[in-house]
Amino acid sequence: MQTTGGLVLGTVVLGPVDALSNDSPSSAHQTVTLRLQHTPSGTRLHIEQGGTALHSLRLTPDVVLRASESLLLVRPAEGGSAFALRAQDEQGVGALREAADQAAAAAGAAAIGLPAGLAPRVQDAQQPPAAQQQQGQDASGGASHFDSKTDKGSADLYFHYYGCLQHQQNMLQDYIRTGTYYAAITENPGDFEGKAVMDVGCGSGILSLFAAQAGARVVYAVEASDMAHHARHLAAANPGIGDRIRVLHGKVEEVEVPEKVDVLVSEPMGTLLVNERMIESYVYARDKFLKPGGKMFPRLGRVHLCAFSDEALYGEVAQKSTFFQNDSFYGVDLTPLHAPATAGYFGQVVVDQIPPNVLVSNCVTKTFDFQTCSEQDLQRIVIPLSLQVAVPCTVHGVASWFDVLFDGTQTQRWLSTAPGLPITHWFQLRCLMEQPVMVTQPGATVSGKLRLEAHNRQSYDVHVTLRAPPLAPGGPEQVSTGKFDLKEPYYRQQMQWMMQMAQAAGPAAATAADDSTATAAGAAHAAVAVPSLGVVGLAAGQQVDFS
Repeated sequence: MQTTGGLVLGTVVLGPVDALSNDSPSSAHQTVTLRLQHTPSGTRLHIEQGGTALHSLRLTPDVVLRASESLLLVRPAEGGSAFALRAQDEQGVGALREAADQAAAAAGAAAIGLPAGLAPRVQDAQQPPAAQQQQGQDASGGASHFDSKTDKGSADLYFHYYGCLQHQQNMLQDYIRTGTYYAAITENPGDFEGKAVMDVGCGSGILSLFAAQAGARVVYAVEASDMAHHARHLAAANPGIGDRIRVLHGKVEEVEVPEKVDVLVSEPMGTLLVNERMIESYVYARDKFLKPGGKMFPRLGRVHLCAFSDEALYGEVAQKSTFFQNDSFYGVDLTPLHAPATAGYFGQVVVDQIPPNVLVSNCVTKTFDFQTCSEQDLQRIVIPLSLQVAVPCTVHGVASWFDVLFDGTQTQRWLSTAPGLPITHWFQLRCLMEQPVMVTQPGATVSGKLRLEAHNRQSYDVHVTLRAPPLAPGGPEQVSTGKFDLKEPYYRQQMQWMMQMAQAAGPAAATAADDSTATAAGAAHAAVAVPSLGVVGLAAGQQVDFS
């Protein structure tokens, strides 16, 4: 149904006002297609029949009048006879409703001085009022599912963070991330062409634009933070694809859309895959909005765990608390705080780029199938550990990373954050034990478990238990335990990575300064060939206008 230059709303019947003012069929009826197009001068409604344009109207309240749910009266501003549009089915009712609401939105934009091309879109009017959202209610006025499980202070900081363009840039410039999503979506046009898509947590809207490039009929781009305004602006600045994107400013747990969707796209992954608990929102959207048998991009995620030995990291963290060994700090003895300070530093997960040579065992893997797992499955996650350590060494803790699968009909893509592969903004993660365990025999097994307990600050407490053979025959088993707050990481190398990404984006940034168009030229620095993955990165010449 999608035609160039706009979003097809649906099919209705056109005829003289008197012929359509009742339910009686008439020979004057014409079946027509309605198409919306956002332009710099305003929103236009195109009325077409068999590919031929019958009318092209700039939508204002003076042009259209909604007589009833299924009847729209039209009075062309440029003159000519008034006519009526009548819905014959549910899709037609939705088409007329959207045309009328777009006209009202245009009037609202003019009243507050916005350019016509940036008029508030109909989907914003369909969302709960801001005051209602703050009170934790969904679109029906009931208690919000998200707010009922989330600390308000945590949520406010979370949405403030993702509402800042500098943080969106950090993710956009992760060319492994962005390039893999681009490839996974555009290499599977059969999953997107003519389909309804929902982007859960759309941020800047980049994945929505990719889905539109792949031929989506409509993309419902859901974003709770104020980044929704930038997403709408970006969609409006990319005509042809942006016209098919409807930005919904609200939480996915609280918005409504007029139809079930064929595809969900999202980037819900955090460190250790599940940090920020956005996968639960992804699963919620699946249950509420996805058609049976619909596609999810990504389809599944895997967490990989491995033993590591890293004396340098252990010494670095241990020395952080030596300040509190000062027994005469301006005449004050600080030593009573040394032990709790040390425990605090070791209670932080370490997020950094792990050298592959510190990994000393096999991997244990936990798989999460996003198409079948429940929100409850993500509240308490237990991963048994059975790690065969290759060489005698000190095991300082457990290293982790994740990957996700885009299970397209035509092409499959993996996005991996594994050590040794090109680094992403997720890096890898380590739980560093304050009390390491020693392995004295090659191939000895370190057992135990890693347990994740969800908390209302949108993250998890991580509990790790490691058990190793006795140091001497007949001696006691070595047992080490640690508790870590996944929300309070020690980012060890983040600034170095961000500088590298900025340097990689140099050519693209220079182009943007010259002509306000950022291309993927800089991605050539980060595009890599990975076995079984192929080339990861944006294709040369692909453009999205970020101006």
